[in-house]
Amino acid sequence: MHYMKFNKLFILTLLSPVALASNKSTVSFTLDNDGIFGVDHDYTNGIFLSYATGQLRKESEWSWLSLNNAPDRNVDKIELVLGHKMWTPSDIEVDYPLANDRPYAGYLHTEINYLSLTEDKAVRYNFTIGATGESALSEKAQSLVHSITGSPDPQGWDYQIDDYLAFSVGYRAFNKLMRSEGKSTQWEITNVNDINAGNFRSDVSQGVMFRWGTNLGNSIGAANISVESPFSASMLSNHASSWFLFTGFEGRYRFNDITLEGDRSGIPEPSKPYDVTLEHWQTTAVAGATWYNQSYGASITFTVKTPEYKESPTDIYGTGSFSVFAFF
Repeated sequence: MHYMKFNKLFILTLLSPVALASNKSTVSFTLDNDGIFGVDHDYTNGIFLSYATGQLRKESEWSWLSLNNAPDRNVDKIELVLGHKMWTPSDIEVDYPLANDRPYAGYLHTEINYLSLTEDKAVRYNFTIGATGESALSEKAQSLVHSITGSPDPQGWDYQIDDYLAFSVGYRAFNKLMRSEGKSTQWEITNVNDINAGNFRSDVSQGVMFRWGTNLGNSIGAANISVESPFSASMLSNHASSWFLFTGFEGRYRFNDITLEGDRSGIPEPSKPYDVTLEHWQTTAVAGATWYNQSYGASITFTVKTPEYKESPTDIYGTGSFSVFAFF
């Protein structure tokens, strides 16, 4: 009797909305680093681990966020991300604060995203919350990595941005402008809109993405125009074997940025000479390649951006990003 009850409970569990998803869940790991360009400053490292559900059943979709009224079939998912980002000044070997240079800053965060995908449009609704300052554990993380790689030991984390509970909400949309109808390969032009608001950062941006490859309708929104985690495997709506190359350009207006404007209690008084001024108008460009099959895949992206603060000693910053992912 107990065995039959267990069977019934097991079957009911399998019949739950998420368990009946028609495509697989996604797990991905992404590493951003500027070492590929032989530098170690500004946005210097990012690590992201994400999990996305398979397709939600219709009764589980959040209708006020979903593209379920679109002409094409929609795939909705929920994604969870654990991430860590790190910024440093141009010289990490000095043990005193640097004037007119980027502050040390770290951000340990988690985010929840609602994704809705069709062949011609994709949207992501985001809520991110995390901690800066010593709570972000950035000094320990960088010291550990540098001890393994033999890189110089950072000396200035005593002057990092203070501890803050930092959050943001965001909306990102990808809209297909053009797509060819090639039998073997296709090309595509997509408009990218991004809006974020919160004490971590607030900004609005517009961009254009160009892609060339196979089955592009299954992956709109996977490649993003961002220096931080520029590829999202969770935005793949179908896991049929595919590949594509991509490049894009984006302009933004940023209203606030806690990694630049946050207080630094470790800075000696008078602290004003060490303050930097947010550059409101910013641009980013990306180029990369992605390949995946029904079980796993990988993506590599190279990014460049203009300075985020007016006193920057460099006109252009670059990073590389590598992502691996699996479906199950």
